[in-house]
Amino acid sequence: MANPNKDRGTRWEVSVASYLRDAGFTEAFRLAPGGEHDAGDIGGIRDFAFECRDRAKLSLAENVADANNRAIKKNCKYGVAVMKKRNSPTSAGYVVCSLETFTRLLQDFYADR
Repeated sequence: MANPNKDRGTRWEVSVASYLRDAGFTEAFRLAPGGEHDAGDIGGIRDFAFECRDRAKLSLAENVADANNRAIKKNCKYGVAVMKKRNSPTSAGYVVCSLETFTRLLQDFYADR
């Protein structure tokens, strides 16, 4: 018997990867689940670990913590959670991270200017 929650999550991951590719991040792809070595749900974007979540209840603290753990496992700078907004297109989803992660992102962005 199929798992509807897992199927919904897979569809969201595929949708996020497709959206990122359409936005010019042509190397973005959905990563296969990796168990204890899971490095996130989306690959192909340097320095980022993505934790995609399609759940009825948004749990910011849990999802950001998961994203940060994925970033550590992937050895990258930024862990972000990409959360689906109910009854909305992919582009309306939420991207959340800790203030610490966001500050590093800003520092790196402005250091390059």
